[in-house]
Amino acid sequence: MTALKVLYIGGTGRTGSTMVDQLLGQFPDYFSGGEMAFFWSRGIGAGAICACGAPVRDCPVWHHAIASVTDDPDGLAARLVARRQRFRWPHVFAMWWPGFSGRRLREIAELPTTAEALYRDVATTQDSEVFIDSSKEPHYSYILREGSELDLRFLHLVRDPRAVGRSWQRRRAEAGLTTGEMMEQRSSPVASAYYLFSNIVSEIFWRSRTDRYAFLRYEDFVADPARILIAIGEFAGAPIDPSTVLDGASFEIGELHTSWGNPSRVGRTSITIRQDDAWRTELSRRDMVLLTALNLPLLLHYGYPIRPSGRRRTRLRSSRLRRADLGQR
Repeated sequence: MTALKVLYIGGTGRTGSTMVDQLLGQFPDYFSGGEMAFFWSRGIGAGAICACGAPVRDCPVWHHAIASVTDDPDGLAARLVARRQRFRWPHVFAMWWPGFSGRRLREIAELPTTAEALYRDVATTQDSEVFIDSSKEPHYSYILREGSELDLRFLHLVRDPRAVGRSWQRRRAEAGLTTGEMMEQRSSPVASAYYLFSNIVSEIFWRSRTDRYAFLRYEDFVADPARILIAIGEFAGAPIDPSTVLDGASFEIGELHTSWGNPSRVGRTSITIRQDDAWRTELSRRDMVLLTALNLPLLLHYGYPIRPSGRRRTRLRSSRLRRADLGQR
């Protein structure tokens, strides 16, 4: 059986991953799955809304896929959510202890094998060559890579940590749920801890796999989306012609089935790709200093200026990889 190609958008939250996911989902051969790490907890357990407007469990695409793996969605969801709790971010620090990683992966084997079956069913019914999973969590990508036969390609998406920090401060309703729940907010120190952890672990897990790892700054994507899309298509293994979807910096959203992600995945009919620099004026002086200082190692590593008014380095360190359009290092 040919391995299904999965484009895994990794890193940390509030980096524009949902928009990138849904834009890619407009092209033939690509299916926008959304943050699949939360499919069973949010999509089934919490009754999340699919991007098509129906509850995930009632969406024709997901209903068929769920039925292909179980006749008891709630029971399976409870079991898989419990399995996932056995390998979350705190466990990453124990991975290098002899025997821990292999033992823990065997304990949660049902999680990646079920994910593979679910992805395959969707890819078959939707005639898609590439399944997009924008979960971002590096440890979940590790579970999929080591516990399934999926052909995973890791697109490491980053954004200026101060823009990420400001996004976590905003108070927004969780439009993907019918419960009136608000989106999680994070303080600058907490947002920084997640930013550092997620991005460093992403590189530890993937950077040595040169043919399966690509690096992309959100700001570079916004500056030239057509060029970046072509490069992503080459990396993912399914060519992309931006002119069939992009109208300058805008695109129309057809019917999608993004299962979970930013609330913006639901209800929008078009998107204009633009740079969001509101953080430069909206962040308090205290938060600006905190976010800059706490994230300084990665700020410099990824080529971002220390001063908000500064210019990004146009090129990162030279890469051993071929896909320079993605800013790979």
